[in-house]
Amino acid sequence: MRLWLTVSILAVLLIDGQVDAKILTECEAVRELQQAQIPRSLISNWICLMQSESGLNTQLVTGPKTASSYSFGIFQINSAKWCSRGHTGGICNKRCEDFANDDIKDDIACAKIIHDREGFKAWDGWTKKCKNKPLPNIGKCKRR
Repeated sequence: MRLWLTVSILAVLLIDGQVDAKILTECEAVRELQQAQIPRSLISNWICLMQSESGLNTQLVTGPKTASSYSFGIFQINSAKWCSRGHTGGICNKRCEDFANDDIKDDIACAKIIHDREGFKAWDGWTKKCKNKPLPNIGKCKRR
């Protein structure tokens, strides 16, 4: 009986966590990037990156990957180098779990650090789905 209750509670928590995940629209993502001072000429690349890495899902967590690392949030920031699970750390000096919520300001700040150091090639999704390919048309999104 106790096992059944534990499994039931875990199932409810997992289902509830999936319902709360926010999937941004392209224009919502554009607004967030504009607020973070991303140059408009690069925003289509950033949107393509976010689409290819997470499907614009702000709370996505994937893994384990190489060396038991996990990737977090809309940019799929990896725990092997950029953040630390459970405590502040990594090059971005952040808890990885802080990237798996609907506030993507800190995600963008870390992604800018990654981009400054390694460019868009730091993300396999961008290399496979965005590099030398048609990028999203952000012209339909209002300028701020």
